[in-house]
Amino acid sequence: MERREAVQKVSWILKSAFFAPTILSALQGCEDKVSKTSSLFVLTEEQNDLMKTIADTIIPRTTTPSASDVKVSQFMDLLLKDVFDKAVKEKFLNGLDKFDRDCISSTGESFAKLDESEQYTYLERVDQEIMGKEYGDAVPFYYTFKHLTITIYFSTEQGVKQNLNYNPVPGPYIGEVELKEGDKIMVGNKM
Repeated sequence: MERREAVQKVSWILKSAFFAPTILSALQGCEDKVSKTSSLFVLTEEQNDLMKTIADTIIPRTTTPSASDVKVSQFMDLLLKDVFDKAVKEKFLNGLDKFDRDCISSTGESFAKLDESEQYTYLERVDQEIMGKEYGDAVPFYYTFKHLTITIYFSTEQGVKQNLNYNPVPGPYIGEVELKEGDKIMVGNKM
C-alpha cells in the first residue's frame, strides 16, 4: 500500500474511537512545527480560545497535562491549514460557530464565558446527545472535535508518556516527515 493511500484510509478515524497508527504518525510529524510557531494559520484568536476551552473541558489538567497544555488547538489549526480540503475546513469552522451559538441560546453565554462547572454540565449534555450514535457521512461537529482532541492529545509525547504505560518500539524514531509544497495529506475530508 502506498503512503498516500494509507493516509487517505485514515480519514475513518474521524468516525471511529480507535486510534490508527498512521494518523498518530502524521500528527507526530506535526509536533515540531506546532512547537516552533506561536501564530495561527486558519483560526482567529476567538476561535482558538473557544477550541482550547472545549478541549480543556474534554481533557482537563489534573496530575497530567490538559489538552491546551499539549497545544491541541494549534494541532487542529495546522490540520485545517494542511490537511482538510476547503469544504471540510468551512464545515468544521461553521460547526465551531454553531456550537457556540447553540450554547448561547441554551445558557445565555458563550461557552468560553461559562464557569468551569457550567462548561462541564453543558458539554456533558452535548456529549450524551451526540456520542455513541452511528452517523453516515454527516458527522456532527462535536463528534469530530472530540475524536480529534483525543487523537491529537495521545499523539503527543506528554499525552502518551504521562497517561499510558509507554513502551517505546525498538528502532529509530522518525517523528518528522517532510511535506513538500503542493503535497496534501488526504485525511478527514468526510465530515
